[in-house]
Amino acid sequence: MDDGTRGAGEGAAVNRARMWLLVAPLLAVLVLLLAYPMLYAVKLAFTEPLTGRFPSLASYTQITGDALFWRAARNNLLVPLASVAVELCIGLALALFLSLRFRGRAALRLLVVVPFALPEIVVLTMMRYVFAPRGYANAALVALGLPGLDWLLPGSGLAWATVVLVDAWHVFPVVFLILLAALADIPDEIGEAARLDGASAWTRLWRITLPLLRPALLAALLLRGVDALRIFATPLVLTGPEGVPVLSSYAYHQWSDYGNDAAAAAAAVALAAISVVVSVPLLRARSEA
Repeated sequence: MDDGTRGAGEGAAVNRARMWLLVAPLLAVLVLLLAYPMLYAVKLAFTEPLTGRFPSLASYTQITGDALFWRAARNNLLVPLASVAVELCIGLALALFLSLRFRGRAALRLLVVVPFALPEIVVLTMMRYVFAPRGYANAALVALGLPGLDWLLPGSGLAWATVVLVDAWHVFPVVFLILLAALADIPDEIGEAARLDGASAWTRLWRITLPLLRPALLAALLLRGVDALRIFATPLVLTGPEGVPVLSSYAYHQWSDYGNDAAAAAAAVALAAISVVVSVPLLRARSEA
């Protein structure tokens, strides 16, 4: 009996040792790549740049006195909001269409997800050619007898809309795939029963399909809503740091162009706070769905 107990204890010790051998590298990575940079950024954001005094709100006083910061903060809410709205509309429409049975459906599904499969830098390079003053978009307008447009003019409403559309086009396949999978889980018998009862296609959509898709819609909204707040490369590459600024590009601008690490950290912490504030209601709505 004692030998059995001793053997069980040794086995448990070996299992704990194996567990720590697996967990320790993960903890090290989390500390070195996540926890330490985050804590360092928070400390830097609340450190007075000249004297090194901590805590201090000097960096926040500086950036809140900058009109570009407020433009970036506003865009960091409005651009993701508009982009996610476009993604939900396009993703839902395509998911409903490509859930129907017809020849060539598989090829069209594959074509729809191509934008998301492309690396972001490839997409943005393509879009620079499309929306350049002598790009493909203006060539199409001129061919139709219309004047060309300055799509990427910094600070213009058209540049803002272009950034939204490019961002939405690149990542809407995520929403499409989530909704397409959810549609596949809806039993055909439900819609068939409603059709036999005389319900029109619109009635079936509004009264049956969309309510059943609510959890998937909330999941897509949560996933893309939180991710969209991190928008960075699209406005920066297309319009420059001051064209359609967002908080991440503003922080990069402060760090790379002005060497102001504290202001960059302060903007990054502000973005993190906004992400948390936006995420909590979305998580609560998703958990209640």
